[in-house]
Amino acid sequence: MALIKCKECGKQFSDMAEACPNCGYNPTRAKDKALGLKPKGERKSKAVALLLTFFLFWAGGDHFYLGNIGTGVIVLIASGISVVIGLYEFVLFAVALIACINFLRIACMSSADFDQTYNKEI
Repeated sequence: MALIKCKECGKQFSDMAEACPNCGYNPTRAKDKALGLKPKGERKSKAVALLLTFFLFWAGGDHFYLGNIGTGVIVLIASGISVVIGLYEFVLFAVALIACINFLRIACMSSADFDQTYNKEI
């Protein structure tokens, strides 16, 4: 355990502490803010995105989760219409093919790239 100097108030505090007890400066949050990322509790999870892509590809679940609402609505409508008119196999195959590509793209993406793409502070 070492003491580090607070960049805000200049006093020393433990490197194990989440924030400076004197002024509340949080070095981790400052680093995330400098990178333009959302706070930890508001970030999208790569694992959740992969699970949604795998299990809910037919409903556009991954698109809704990652903020691509328009694409999610298109996938959901296409899947719904295909069931009604009987072209379910063809549309499901096309949607599944796109989902496989999206799954591989997200799986091969590094955590830093995932954060830069989907966890940017607006």
